[in-house]
Amino acid sequence: MSARPDHRSTPRTHASVWVPIPGLRVHALAAGTDRTGPPVVLLHGFPQTSHCFRHQLTTLSEAGHPAYAMDTRGFGRTGKPHTRVSRALLADDVVRFCTALGLRDVTLVGHDWGGLIAFKAAIDRPDLFTRLALLDSNTTVITPAITHPYWFKAEPLPEEFLAQHARELVEVRLGGRDSTVLGGRPGNPYAVAAGPRPLPFFLTESDLAHYADAFDAASQRAAIQYYRYAMPIHRVLPDPAAPHGERYQPLSEREVAAMWLHPDGFEAHPWWPEYHDVGPEDRHKRYPGPVTFVFGNQQLGRFPELAALPERTGNPFADQYPRYFPDLRAVRADCGHYLPEEVPELVGAELLTLLGRAPASP
Repeated sequence: MSARPDHRSTPRTHASVWVPIPGLRVHALAAGTDRTGPPVVLLHGFPQTSHCFRHQLTTLSEAGHPAYAMDTRGFGRTGKPHTRVSRALLADDVVRFCTALGLRDVTLVGHDWGGLIAFKAAIDRPDLFTRLALLDSNTTVITPAITHPYWFKAEPLPEEFLAQHARELVEVRLGGRDSTVLGGRPGNPYAVAAGPRPLPFFLTESDLAHYADAFDAASQRAAIQYYRYAMPIHRVLPDPAAPHGERYQPLSEREVAAMWLHPDGFEAHPWWPEYHDVGPEDRHKRYPGPVTFVFGNQQLGRFPELAALPERTGNPFADQYPRYFPDLRAVRADCGHYLPEEVPELVGAELLTLLGRAPASP
């Protein structure tokens, strides 16, 4: 990987806004709220908070756009009720947040889990969310090549692991801590190379402490809820008699846990080679507005077919993007997974390019 600018010396401080919606008090970092351009709402991933978009808030506001980086339900300073979550509920939170602020013609941006939420909100409300950006995030198609969504179904392993290792998980995944502290399978699904690594160039010790402190017991419960209940796993089975030539077999948490706990290992389970779907109710919808999908080297390493986007390749993971998005721009970033912080200039530039593309006609 080529040398990067050091962004750690340029901290961003933005105002907090608190927006009450039914059953929840939403916190967001905001910039440029007096600007007159189309607004932008940004949704963070796991295990982060709105802090991850500190660079883009500045870029967007300086370009004339009101920008809001939400803490999603259960994370950061947003409320953490013990309500069972779903994709629809998480998307509704975003719709209600925008409605409460009177936002229209919204460009919606999501990284990681925030992208799953952004997709659900946009596919159901393209009238409100007229442009969409996904940053190293999928839509509804998943694969066991990414293991932790399956592990989260295997109660009580996630509960026990997070109770013991929540802070260490953040420090390993984000901060370079030696991963041996987390143990191995089946208790730990995260495959991170053992041995110490330096603090990444894009984080300060203060940034890392923010994420570790924010991942408290309530956010740990939220993480389990997100993966266990808001990511329901379905097999996609060919069926000429079914609509669209396929049918969907929902898997219970117990069935998915049995995959993870297969006596010969997760990869030995007969369903492991399959591509599963977490939102078959949306699988044949189309989003009409302009979309930007930015992916990093880690994602490309798992799915080299992404390099051919926006063309279809026959790979179900790569093809989810052109299938859902007829107006798709795909951009490869020379970085890892945490795009808003690793390549903030690229992400900011792509968001401004997206904002310059015409939305679909109502």
